[in-house]
Amino acid sequence: MIHPPCVGYTVVFADEATKDLKKIDRQTISKILDKIKLLISVNHSNLNIKKLKSKNLLYRLRVGDYRVIYSIKHEKIIIYIVAIGHRKDIYQKLDKRIL
Repeated sequence: MIHPPCVGYTVVFADEATKDLKKIDRQTISKILDKIKLLISVNHSNLNIKKLKSKNLLYRLRVGDYRVIYSIKHEKIIIYIVAIGHRKDIYQKLDKRIL
């Protein structure tokens, strides 16, 4: 398990992440939102989560060919969704947002 379960946490989307979702088809959005809901469940150990090595305190949730990049703000009890996108370009998109 990469990080402890975040039961009771609130999921907050960055404005850019909300814009990212609008560019994705409805069926994929539904799958992405279902996986995000599982992040705040008691047992999320079966999710494909990795801590990003080059990015400080960011995690990657895999949803098919799409990736959800997020951070956990334990002091505020928040999961903060930073970016959502296709695996081919999400990391370049993330680099531009962080710089």
